[in-house]
Amino acid sequence: MESDRSALSRSHLNNHNFSKITFLGVHRMASYRLFEDEEHAKVYTKYRPPYPKALYDEIENYCKGLSENDLDLAIDVGCGSGQSTLPLTKFCKHVIGIDISNEQILQARKSATNIDFRVGSAEDLSSQGDGTVDLVTVGTAIHWLDRSIFMKEVERVLRPGGVLAVYTYGLDILHNKEAHGLVWEDLYKKTLQDCNPGPHIHIINGLSLIELPFKDSIRLEPLLVEREVDVDFYIGFIRSWSPWQLFEKKNPKTDILTVLAQRLKALYKDSVSNDVHQISLTSTTYALLGRK
Repeated sequence: MESDRSALSRSHLNNHNFSKITFLGVHRMASYRLFEDEEHAKVYTKYRPPYPKALYDEIENYCKGLSENDLDLAIDVGCGSGQSTLPLTKFCKHVIGIDISNEQILQARKSATNIDFRVGSAEDLSSQGDGTVDLVTVGTAIHWLDRSIFMKEVERVLRPGGVLAVYTYGLDILHNKEAHGLVWEDLYKKTLQDCNPGPHIHIINGLSLIELPFKDSIRLEPLLVEREVDVDFYIGFIRSWSPWQLFEKKNPKTDILTVLAQRLKALYKDSVSNDVHQISLTSTTYALLGRK
């Protein structure tokens, strides 16, 4: 029987212990290129979850809060296949999505025709003039960027009153404790330990080590969303992780995810009907908002 979901979620947020993870070093480089092959882009598009509506409500309200920001132009950098970009069209007149991966941009262009998706670097926004952008967003990508260069570009392109929004998925909390242990303790912390790129520390720490270059900035309370997903879909989500992609390249014949799927299905199998129930989990989103 599952524990109380809310209590378990809060407990995990407060008590995640990742001190035993060995990171490869926290580098500020523009050369992390882990999402570029066609197959990974397709997996990323299919299995990455959307960000919560509450996040975009917070961004919109912050933009309009203390300045006359008409949200004419928004740029989503490190946009991947467009999960973080598409919701911006609901309150921004013009939206540009930029990603270093051509394959990700090809996938993104299939999701929307009213967004200008471009291949490019987040650290080079030279296509935009000084003070011409109302909103810059970075969804689960800030940890890959050379933040010093990127922040200078953001300060340059944002108009006075323009906003930078930095946000990221956190680590999911599976409400079944045994299932949570299989995914996050055994797979993520142990099996994938040596394949965890150093920048992932910023996801694990909920952006707590990231600072925005503006005096007017806030750190939102974690946004929690309850979800239910099929086991096979969640395995697909794991396949989209950069640590898994690195591990699989080193171990192309591995059956670890096949075995994990079997064990999860056994845990979620109904003893009477033999139906496999969905995984019940809590997703967490962390966000920083700053105004120039």
